[in-house]
Amino acid sequence: MSIFAILASIFNTAYILFCFALGIWAGAVAFRNGQLGGQFWGAMWTCTLMAVIGALLWLARTLTHEELRSVYLLYELYFIVVFPGTFALLRGRDDRSAAAIFAGIAIFTALSAFSAADPSRGVIAPHVLTPTPIGLIVGMVL
Repeated sequence: MSIFAILASIFNTAYILFCFALGIWAGAVAFRNGQLGGQFWGAMWTCTLMAVIGALLWLARTLTHEELRSVYLLYELYFIVVFPGTFALLRGRDDRSAAAIFAGIAIFTALSAFSAADPSRGVIAPHVLTPTPIGLIVGMVL
C-alpha cells in the first residue's frame, strides 16, 4: 500500500467525521432557531479544503498507476462543489432554514463519502475480491 493510499484513507475518514460534525452542528443551530455564524462558515470552507486535498491524493494515486475506479473523481468533484455551491445558492443566508438545509447536505455528503469508502465497491480502495456479508446473502438468494 502506497503512502498516497494511506493518506487518502485518513483524509476520507476525517472528511466523513467532519461532515457529520457539520451536519450535527447545523442541525442543532436549526433546532434552537439560531443563525449560522462565522465559525460554521470557516468549518465549511475547511471541509471543502479537505475535499480538494482528497482529490489531489486521488490524482497522485492514479499517477502511481493504482487501479482505481474513475467514478471517484465524480465523488471528489461533488465533495468540492457541494458546500460552496449550497452557500452560493442560498446567497449567504444564515437563518434557521439555511441551517436545516446545510444539516441535510452535510449528513448526505458524509453518507456519500462513507459509501465511497467501502472497499468492496472499489471506489477509493482498489477492488477487493473478498465477499461482503450482503454479497453472500445476495449470492445465496440468487
